[in-house]
Amino acid sequence: MAARTGRVAAMAVMVAVLPPAGCGDTGGGGGDEERAAAATAAARAYQRASVDQDWEAACEGRTERLRRSWGANTLAQCVEITGAPRLGAYSDARVSTGEAVEIPAFGPHPAGIGLRVTLETGTGKPGTLHTALRLVPGERGTWLVDQAVALVDAGRTDTEAVRSALARK
Repeated sequence: MAARTGRVAAMAVMVAVLPPAGCGDTGGGGGDEERAAAATAAARAYQRASVDQDWEAACEGRTERLRRSWGANTLAQCVEITGAPRLGAYSDARVSTGEAVEIPAFGPHPAGIGLRVTLETGTGKPGTLHTALRLVPGERGTWLVDQAVALVDAGRTDTEAVRSALARK
């Protein structure tokens, strides 16, 4: 129940932030800031859904292309594939993000916004995991994760490290 409440709250934040991003303004000023804010909110909601093991919300936050690349042709298959139980709970984990940066298309991935998402696990299994995410505009003004790459060099988590990681895979 708590996970469902958290998902509803995250979606409410996304709905409040996302409509302006769907206007297609790619010019300077507020348009870029709104796009970055919307993509960042979507990235946080995606990572939080994963932490909370809300696989339906996590799968809904991915592009169809990404789900299919993992062998999931439907949302239900995506949930089944990603719903493997974890060895520990991360309910006290913290999610943070870095600076959003425009990134060009690469291979099968469309242009979008890249950013670092950091997961700091709590007392059960302390640790920090940095991931570079590529977010692309979806339908109805949403932002979806199209690529996720682990940032293995913990000393490099800046926007250049994000750009580099998303252009390698």
